[in-house]
Amino acid sequence: MNLRQKVLSGLYWSAGLRFLGQLMTWIITIVVMRLLSPQDYGLMGMAGIFIVFLGMVNELGLGAALIQKREVSDNMIRQMFGLLILVNFCLFLLCILAAPLVASFFEEEKLVPLIRLISVQYIFASFTIIPQSILDRDMRFKEKSIVELISAIAGSLATLLCALNGFGVWSLVWGSLALIFYRTIGFNVIQPSLRLPKFSFKGMRNIISFGGYVTITRILWTLYSQADVIIVGKLLGKHLLGFYSVALTLASLPMQKVSGILNQVAFPAFSTVQTDISQVTSHFLKTLRMMSLIAFPVLWGISSIAPDLVRLMLGEKWSLAIVPLQVLSLVIPVRMMSNLMSPALLGLGHADVNFSNVIRLISILPVSLLIGSHWGIIGVSIAWTTIFPVVFLLNLSRMIKTLGIALREALAVMIKPVFSAIVMYVSVIVIKISMLSVDPIIRLPVCVFAGAVVYVGMILIVNREGYHEAMNLIRVRS
Repeated sequence: MNLRQKVLSGLYWSAGLRFLGQLMTWIITIVVMRLLSPQDYGLMGMAGIFIVFLGMVNELGLGAALIQKREVSDNMIRQMFGLLILVNFCLFLLCILAAPLVASFFEEEKLVPLIRLISVQYIFASFTIIPQSILDRDMRFKEKSIVELISAIAGSLATLLCALNGFGVWSLVWGSLALIFYRTIGFNVIQPSLRLPKFSFKGMRNIISFGGYVTITRILWTLYSQADVIIVGKLLGKHLLGFYSVALTLASLPMQKVSGILNQVAFPAFSTVQTDISQVTSHFLKTLRMMSLIAFPVLWGISSIAPDLVRLMLGEKWSLAIVPLQVLSLVIPVRMMSNLMSPALLGLGHADVNFSNVIRLISILPVSLLIGSHWGIIGVSIAWTTIFPVVFLLNLSRMIKTLGIALREALAVMIKPVFSAIVMYVSVIVIKISMLSVDPIIRLPVCVFAGAVVYVGMILIVNREGYHEAMNLIRVRS
């Protein structure tokens, strides 16, 4: 297959199987949310901060380097494997030793055993990174998506069984480990990569240098992306963190899944055409256009129906998550646009520009979130929504210089979907107000259907070319 066919095939398989997996796992997740308490999610959020942070270090950017580099020898893969074993074993020991310090920071002793058990994932990571990266490099998205589907279902079922048996927060831990275990087994079955590790790293300077930029960027990205959880957990406590974490999870779900699919396909694709800037520019603008067409209506639609959505799905005990969900959903589409810049820059080999963009984020956002925390989780949500779009525009203006295009060209592809989504949002609010006396079980699907009709209608009126482009993407596979 040529590059276009590989990209389309990757999108179809990744999107199709992930949609199937999410349909099944999110039904289970909603049941689990009803079984567990906000405190359980708050504890997991606190433990997850430390684990996610170290997770940005555990591959040293070697996975990205393996995808981006055009020729990789067997000896180099053995060297990578040796380095991954050393790094991940050290991270495992670090978690064991540092768990009491993290618990002391949050003033929550229950975190110690949680962190120590979750750290087992680093042992699995040593055996996962290389086969996963080779699958991405070769654009074998069908096999990878099948493994991720099975793993996601296995992890969700493990979480549910534990929750039904009263395991509380431990349900989330065991479910997470089950998912990681099955991913490790699956990737090594479809892409056998086990070799005798080599602990001599001679000749790896360029790879380690590229990976170093990627790693530092990921660490800083994690700091800014987890800053809200750290601030809420430290200053506002595990109870409010539980509500905020669930709101953020619901708002971020489309970002995690859609961005995950596109980034998985985009980075290898950009790496393949890295010497042809015109192709990279064309692919980037098209991806930005398609993402805008999906992200703004979905997320702003979630914002418009958040009260009924939360109360019907999760129950009244989660009502404090409603306003943060409404506010955070407004900014998530912009975060999804922002996430598209990294695979393009890394594919072109501009890890330094990507690093500079994250430096700007880490310099501005945490301070804004800290100020917002004076008004609780709503203040933190508002800080995200008001400050991030400004930083996004600054970073986008820097990024597009590498593509040789003007900022207005990048913004132009987003204007029509944004306008259509605004009309949709206002329409849904008007319908909700007119149906206040109607049972939410009836009102919610009516609002969803009406919003979808309005948005599609607006797209057909003001963005017909975007509609036809999306339809062609769906129909054409060869």
